[in-house]
Amino acid sequence: MRIRRVLFVITWLALYFLVVLAAGCGGSKSLATLNAQELFELGKQAYEKEKYLKAVELFETVVYNYPGEAIVDSAQYFLALSYFGNEEYELAGVEFNRLITNYPASVYFEQAIFMKAVSAFESTPRHYGLDQAELKDAITQLEDFIIDFPESKLIGDARKYLSAARTQVAKKLYESGVVYRRLESMYGNQAIAAAKIYFQKVIDDYTDTEYGAQASYQFAEMEFKLGRFDEARQKFEDFRAVFPRHELAKKAAEQAIEAAFKSGETAFKNGDYTLAEQRLQAFKTDYPHNGRTQKANNYLEKIHRITKQEPQVNEAES
Repeated sequence: MRIRRVLFVITWLALYFLVVLAAGCGGSKSLATLNAQELFELGKQAYEKEKYLKAVELFETVVYNYPGEAIVDSAQYFLALSYFGNEEYELAGVEFNRLITNYPASVYFEQAIFMKAVSAFESTPRHYGLDQAELKDAITQLEDFIIDFPESKLIGDARKYLSAARTQVAKKLYESGVVYRRLESMYGNQAIAAAKIYFQKVIDDYTDTEYGAQASYQFAEMEFKLGRFDEARQKFEDFRAVFPRHELAKKAAEQAIEAAFKSGETAFKNGDYTLAEQRLQAFKTDYPHNGRTQKANNYLEKIHRITKQEPQVNEAES
């Protein structure tokens, strides 16, 4: 009796699950039976729920199985967005480019061009020490977008991405200069000359970034280290003029004074008394209240004694 009851229960449960399974299968369609619009809607639902891999599958089905449907360009765009959402930026760039190439009349054409540039930006490693090739491509694309679509609602975002990309390139160049500067103890002036090349590149092409000011200051420091004091003074004064509110402005002013004095002092030590006198007199005129004024006077007195003695020596020899 007990065995029959157990068998009855098992049979009943089995029938119940079969009915539920049949009902479930009957209530849904397989992907093969869905049309392009239905597949697209399912893809958007998956995309909105951040189920990007599922969305990719559905949008790809539309793109590859229904190439003639009116909705195919939309599926292509959301396919690219799904890759982007899944942080597969290189694949996203490929799919955005496919829309640009194959569907130039699409309502998503402008957005695709913008997102292709953003994909190039996002695919670049954030650490400046790694390959930044994609970043330069992103900069070119963003600059072209701003020129080609000046009235676009995406212009603001394009400028933000462009600024971020330019700053990242500037950082790479600036840090390369810093690396060479640190090698001065090993390679001397060769390291300083190499550092100047990188700092100059930042100054020439990326002055508008946060590294423009730092590179300008470092370039002046390199001139100072090379003993090019007139050039260093000019660079420090230029820094103060261009970046008057920068945290290094005060230090630049101090270094300009130091360079001006060193210029005269170095000429004196090299025996060029005419040039030394000119530079030391200019120093007193430009910085009359500086603490080195007395030292400048001492040098000038020595110059006067030396130059006064020279004619007498020449007369005695003749």
